[in-house]
Amino acid sequence: MTYEKVLAVFRDYLAEDKACEVLTSSQGYLVVDWDSRKKDSEWVTSRLCQTPEHLRDVLRSRYEEYQGYNLTGGYKRELLPSEDVDIRRMGEAMAERCGEN
Repeated sequence: MTYEKVLAVFRDYLAEDKACEVLTSSQGYLVVDWDSRKKDSEWVTSRLCQTPEHLRDVLRSRYEEYQGYNLTGGYKRELLPSEDVDIRRMGEAMAERCGEN
């Protein structure tokens, strides 16, 4: 697994989600959430990813959150258990693709 592979797998998601950005640093890749989707939150969060596996895991989490946000119309309702399972499966499929050669 390489950084390049992880970024390629999540390329379409990153192009769509304008709140999430991946930046390079001397210490690894920094995943920045510029606009939390949770109500009453004005936080900018970031995660330093020093391995491709960590970058994959962070982007998978962000991807799943984004899918839930879209599916509920901006958290206007709770996710149904079946929807949560589907979103996790989608995230798992993305993560598995990162390990493919």
